[in-house]
Amino acid sequence: MKKFVFSLEKVLRYKRQILGMHKNELARLQAAHTELEEEITGLEREFGSLNQDLAGKLKAGLDPRNVAVYKVYLAKLNDRVQVLFEQKQELLKQIQAKQKEIVRMNSGISGLERLRDKQYGEYMAQDRKEQEKFIEEFVGRKNAAE
Repeated sequence: MKKFVFSLEKVLRYKRQILGMHKNELARLQAAHTELEEEITGLEREFGSLNQDLAGKLKAGLDPRNVAVYKVYLAKLNDRVQVLFEQKQELLKQIQAKQKEIVRMNSGISGLERLRDKQYGEYMAQDRKEQEKFIEEFVGRKNAAE
């Protein structure tokens, strides 16, 4: 009997390749998310440190011009944190969409794999029937020859 050939093997291979690309893209998005988290944490730490520094210097009597410089810098840090936070939210949406796409593709691939397994089972059953038929014919010929 001829070798089993799944007619949709190329489609299955293509879908697996696309799934791999989506997984790589998800990993890239997650790495970017981690970088943003680290940058936000660093800026918040710097903001807190400068805020404490300003409070200490205010108690010691800081000149108003230096207070204004601190406040402008703190406001810029806060604005940068807000921008990064918005970028993070957008990135989280992209990550969620990519995860849904991966789940959808996994579902499609598993459907094709189940179909392939079913067809392979049918192929094997047909092969067993043909082998049994061949054995019966062989035994029948041998008995007829005797």
